[in-house]
Amino acid sequence: MDNGIRPILEIGCGKGNITRFLEPDICIELDDKMIEYLKNFNLVIADARYLPVLRGQLVSSLPYQITSDFFKEVIKLNNIRKLTLILQKDFVDKIFNDSTYISFLLNYIYNIQIKDIIPPSCFSPRPKVYSIITIFNRIREYDKEVDSILSCISRYRNKTLRKASKLCGFSSNNDLKVREFKPWQVLELLNSVG
Repeated sequence: MDNGIRPILEIGCGKGNITRFLEPDICIELDDKMIEYLKNFNLVIADARYLPVLRGQLVSSLPYQITSDFFKEVIKLNNIRKLTLILQKDFVDKIFNDSTYISFLLNYIYNIQIKDIIPPSCFSPRPKVYSIITIFNRIREYDKEVDSILSCISRYRNKTLRKASKLCGFSSNNDLKVREFKPWQVLELLNSVG
């Protein structure tokens, strides 16, 4: 599981259903009602977003409504080398297929692999959506300039890259529409912007 990346931090351990199989080095849980389920683990009761130093590998089954916000923060933490996450299938589909800011940025920073699809019947309470175990291996450090370029360019998905670049204060000779670039083509997009 760890591929030598330590420590393994699990965020949102809940009742420990995944935790007992993972045996993380540190279990971070926000809900103090879960203490009784996690007493056999190295437990920190805290909001992981506000912990001062996170490094190593994060594992989590994130609440689906915070997924984008989670990525906007964790992507800046260069010491987090690997993420193993259970995510809503629709979100993962967008990472690979939709030309959005977060999709471009995630594909720039990480090598992303889908491991397994989890049906709603595996959860209690049962969600209405499928989930996917997804692994994010960091291949690049966070770059504020790249973030800024992708943030601006992505606002103009229906314009050509030439026009979007001009609106963002850059230049490009590429006449493909921004939405025609797949997220995994982010380097091609960035190399077309000067």
